[in-house]
Amino acid sequence: MDPADHLPLAPRDLLILAALAEGPSHGYGLIKAVEIRSESGVLLDPANLYRVLRRMREMGWIEEAEGGGDRRRVHRITPQGRALLAAELGRLERLLGQARPALADGGR
Repeated sequence: MDPADHLPLAPRDLLILAALAEGPSHGYGLIKAVEIRSESGVLLDPANLYRVLRRMREMGWIEEAEGGGDRRRVHRITPQGRALLAAELGRLERLLGQARPALADGGR
């Protein structure tokens, strides 16, 4: 998989992958992590989250992890998902670097 084929990522996908890059999580943990990371700008309802997680599993970006226990599904990022996250962060950093000089001269 060439990560560039899947860019740009939707903000929710980026935030879910970023949360999972820090460690495995179950659905409710992901909802809270995305809410905190986005300062409540990206809100996920459980039905939408589980559709997104199913798509991400099918794409090979995440997988179920052991240790869910009490019927909770725990997810973790795969190497493919980590490469995709790195590619998107690099793309965004380059874009910001190209746009920032526009403000450097005070808007003149």
